[in-house]
Parts: sequence; C-alpha cells; structure tokens
Amino acid sequence: SELRTLLESEVCKLQVLCLRGFNYIGNEGMGVLSNGLIGIGSSLKYLELIDNSIGNEGLSSLVDALQTCTGLEILDLSHNDFSSAAAGLGSLSTLLQRYEVNLKHLDLRNCSINDEGLHALAEGAANHCEELDLDGNESITSTGLSYLSNATRSDSCRVETLWLQCIPIEDDGMEVLGQGLVGNQSLRSLGLEELDNG
Repeated sequence: SELRTLLESEVCKLQVLCLRGFNYIGNEGMGVLSNGLIGIGSSLKYLELIDNSIGNEGLSSLVDALQTCTGLEILDLSHNDFSSAAAGLGSLSTLLQRYEVNLKHLDLRNCSINDEGLHALAEGAANHCEELDLDGNESITSTGLSYLSNATRSDSCRVETLWLQCIPIEDDGMEVLGQGLVGNQSLRSLGLEELDNG
C-alpha cells in the first residue's frame, strides 16, 4: 500500500501516527502496517490504533514491530478485541520487560480483556508503564485483579496512574486491589468511578 511504502522509506521520520476507528485495519492489515512501523523505528513517539478490529494475531505482529520503536511513549489500542489475545498480551508484556522501550502510557480501554489476558499482561505493564488504562474491560473479575494486585505490590512497579472504571469490581475485587496498594510506592492516582462495588 502507499502508506506502507511511505512508512518504509528512509526519509520517513514520523513522530505521531493516528489511525483512529473506521479504518478496519484488522489482523491482516496490522501485519502490513507493522512492516512500515519497523521502518519508522525510534522516531515514533505516539501510536494510536483505536477501534481497528485488531485481535491476537494483529497484536502479535504489532509487538514484533515495536521492538524497533524504542522511542514510543504512548500506545493507544483501545476499542479493539483482545478477548482471545492472551498470547499477544503476553508478548507485549515480554516486550516491555526485555527490550529497550520507553513506553509510558498504555491505553487498553474497552478491549474485552479477561482474566487470562490480564494475567499475561500485568507484570510487564506494571513494571514499565507510568499510566495504565484498563477502563471498560468488563470481563475482568477478582481473579484477574489479583494478578494486577501482585504486580502493583512489587517493588519494581512504576505505575503512577491506574484506570479501572466501568469494571464490575465487587467486595472481593476491592479486597485484592487493596492488598496491592499496601507498600506500593509509585501509585498516585486510581480511577474507580462508575463501579458497582457492592
């Protein structure tokens, strides 16, 4: 595609790339776009791929490309479907822990992330990102929150702002979250509005 050709050109030094909604990139398109992202490399600071029908396969392709995007500070993948993307989320977590990346803000609002996906993601995201947005992932239960709680309790946790709005956290979920806050030295803001917490 013309976009891929542009991104892969040596003269392309994009810092911001926004492909928000109605582009319907999908998994196949994400594979093509990822080749272009590799070409951009470390100049990219902000990547927004909101509502583009990206699933596990597309997320895995993206993670492979992000290994070269070491300057990326903000990644917005909200409103994609990661309900069956535990493997892709796990790859993202591994990327954050093993590669020289500078990601500060990870936005995964309304991505249908479930407990398995959060288990795969939690450690890498908590230990690397300063802001983590999980709003609207209604399939997350106290089990998933316990994985997140363990990650935030770690001495290596770097999360300063954590968004958990519109997740049906009940008493047991609040209890495990509270356990994660004990001894946490990084968290400054916790968003829990609009919850039914019993």
